[in-house]
Amino acid sequence: MRPRWTVEDLSFEMDDDQSSDPIATLVIQAPGVVLMVMAEFSVDRSQGFMKLVRTHIHGATANGVGFANLKTIAQAVLEGMDLDEIIIEGGIRTTGACPGHIPRPFRFTRQIRPDPDA
Repeated sequence: MRPRWTVEDLSFEMDDDQSSDPIATLVIQAPGVVLMVMAEFSVDRSQGFMKLVRTHIHGATANGVGFANLKTIAQAVLEGMDLDEIIIEGGIRTTGACPGHIPRPFRFTRQIRPDPDA
C-alpha cells in the first residue's frame, strides 16, 4: 500500500526553464517523489476556478501516486491559491494504457478541513 500524503507534505514551484507559453510546468515535491505537471493552466479568481488542459504528469511510476494522493495535491493547490474548484483534462496518451486516448477529466472541489485550534 502506498503512503498517504498530507497537504503539509507537499511543496510547489513553477519551472520556468521547462515552460513555454501556453504550457507551464509545475514541480511538486512529495514524500519520495518529484512530480512534474505540464499543462495549459487557466485561472478565474472571480469564479474561484482553475482548469488544466492537455495535462501530462511525469515523475512517478504508473499508478505510483494514486487517486487519494492526487486529491491531496489538488486540495493543497486549492487551499494555497484560495480557489474552490480545479478541473484537470489530460493530454492525448502517447504510451501506457490506450495510446491515442484522452483520459476523462477529473474535477476536484475544495474540502473544508477542521480547524485544529478550535
